[in-house]
Amino acid sequence: MPSPAPAITHGGLVAFELEALQIAPHDVLDLSVNVNPYGPCAAVRDAIAAADLRQYPDPTARLARRALAAWLDVAEARVVVGNGAVDLLWTLARAWLRPGAVVMTVEPTFSELRAAATRVGARVEAYRLDPARDFELDLSALDAELARLRPRLLYVCSPSNPVGRCTSPEGLADLAERHPETLFVVDISFLSLSTQHAGAVWRSSERIVWLRSLTKDHALAGLRIGCAIVPPVIAKRIEEERPPWSVNALAQAAATAIASEEADGFVDTSRRQLLEHRVRLETALRRLSLRPHGSETIFVLADLGARHATDLRATLLREHRVLIRDCTSFGLPNHVRIASRPDGDLDRLVSALAQVLA
Repeated sequence: MPSPAPAITHGGLVAFELEALQIAPHDVLDLSVNVNPYGPCAAVRDAIAAADLRQYPDPTARLARRALAAWLDVAEARVVVGNGAVDLLWTLARAWLRPGAVVMTVEPTFSELRAAATRVGARVEAYRLDPARDFELDLSALDAELARLRPRLLYVCSPSNPVGRCTSPEGLADLAERHPETLFVVDISFLSLSTQHAGAVWRSSERIVWLRSLTKDHALAGLRIGCAIVPPVIAKRIEEERPPWSVNALAQAAATAIASEEADGFVDTSRRQLLEHRVRLETALRRLSLRPHGSETIFVLADLGARHATDLRATLLREHRVLIRDCTSFGLPNHVRIASRPDGDLDRLVSALAQVLA
């Protein structure tokens, strides 16, 4: 008897689902994930191809951390590298949390910090943002809730996921100073692909854990690489909490190449194009009588009204080979998240949506 299919809680192609529908992966237009469709850049591809697979990778990822530290202009002791941002979230939860500890998550948000905190026995308190206010984060209200709960850890995304709204880094830094008992974890995985990309937000506070995926900018989701800029004491605890060789040689080579002028120029060009695509996506969604929430990055959260996101996602995939992100797992059963893509992909999406929604 076959085992039951696991729940789908993230975007991306899922083998068991495609097999059940008899759909080949290369036939699917995947708009459920927010990776750069123009990547990776040549410098990163070349670095990956040149990596020596005969040698064990450096267990401390020293060269990658050194390159990223120079790129970000921070002390090397503040940089940790992981097998994707998710790896760093789960490792941080093991290193910093204990059973019964209180964790606050600003939601809707990426679910892996909640999952990691729950696994170590922490109690997660959700601070839910209001769709009627376009999911705007009121820092004064958050300040009051932090004073009430005094959590061990606060997790917030900027840009938020799945909404795409940015929060003032100075405002978050001020809160971090006001609440020294709370470790702030600010996920900036999409910041480099947003309208707020300029400026080194991690300079706002050295008390905050600034977490970023390195897979979005360069379409390296299958490789897995992420980094965090953290207080040195946190870096030490993260390194103590994980096994050796947790970041493979290909990922370390990619991280080193990402910290280059060529890669920066590639991301700058990609960002300009993708933000223009996002504006066209928002316009197209409005013409279909859907309501996009205000985004500052390369994806859009769309309100479907009375329609159910799970049904829409399933129909688009089954009938049109188009995959979008069902936001039910974010607590938004009538919302979908759609990544911006070049015009040809947008035309295919709009055609499919028009037929399904008619």
